[in-house]
Amino acid sequence: MKRKLFAIGLAAVLLLAGCGGGSSASNGASSGNSMPAPDAAEDEGFWEMEAPSAATDMSQGGGEDGAVYQNPRAKLIRRAELDIQTERFDESVKALNQLVASCGGYFENASVRGGGYRDANASRWGEYIVRVPAEQYNLFFNGAGELGYVTSKSESSEDVGEQYYDTEARLKTQRTKQERLLALLERAESMEDIIALESALSDVEYQIEMYSSELNRYDALINFATFNVYLNEVGQVTREVGETASLGQRMAAGFQASGRNLGEGFQNFLIWASYNIFLLVVLAAVAAVAVIVGKRELKRLKKQKEGPEESTKLQL
Repeated sequence: MKRKLFAIGLAAVLLLAGCGGGSSASNGASSGNSMPAPDAAEDEGFWEMEAPSAATDMSQGGGEDGAVYQNPRAKLIRRAELDIQTERFDESVKALNQLVASCGGYFENASVRGGGYRDANASRWGEYIVRVPAEQYNLFFNGAGELGYVTSKSESSEDVGEQYYDTEARLKTQRTKQERLLALLERAESMEDIIALESALSDVEYQIEMYSSELNRYDALINFATFNVYLNEVGQVTREVGETASLGQRMAAGFQASGRNLGEGFQNFLIWASYNIFLLVVLAAVAAVAVIVGKRELKRLKKQKEGPEESTKLQL
């Protein structure tokens, strides 16, 4: 009788483990209209709440948070991107480092291109991926605008609360199954039961590891906002007039741009000439020799042509 009860309990636990694995496999296919797991339905009535929309209005530009940010059940992944022009690249980079440190963030990636040994004054541009605590989002966003002239910026947020709590509930279910399997394993008597229980435990441990990794990934994205900062060094910050400006303002801006381009072009030519001065000297010498030789050849040909004409005149 005891053996029969143990077999029934083992079969029930294995059936639950199979159902848990099957539900996780079908989660991706039914994510648009998923049903809660049994444990999730009891989790403080979450599934009775209407999740906030993931399409959030970000037009405030890092200003006051809306209701979605104040929802304690919301799990927001926030991202922003800024393109910044600066005439003082080194100072802007230093200010960026200080801003990241003051916000308690870190650089996930940082790269600087441009410049060089032969062209040390060439324009440089930096690409930075910065992670800052979510509660410091507005502080960093507003502070980054002080690094230079912001040519463009964008913000986005994604509410992953439904996926997060669903994964959390599944993890809780798998841990409950693990506890039951361990309890059965302690009472197992035959080698056949031990092997079956260990196999089921292996599957459950795999599910636990998978759900734990997924939750850790969500936590990393939720707790730290992601900023993509593009810092461009320019000789002069772009300040073009808009289409709503008057005709005189737009024409004045056009003349100024033409004069600036002409001056920059002449400066670039002088710089190119300074780098290629010896080549220019050689080319000038070759050109001078070619001119001298050409003049002499023309005189010789002219004399040859005048010679027969004079002899003909003498004969006449």
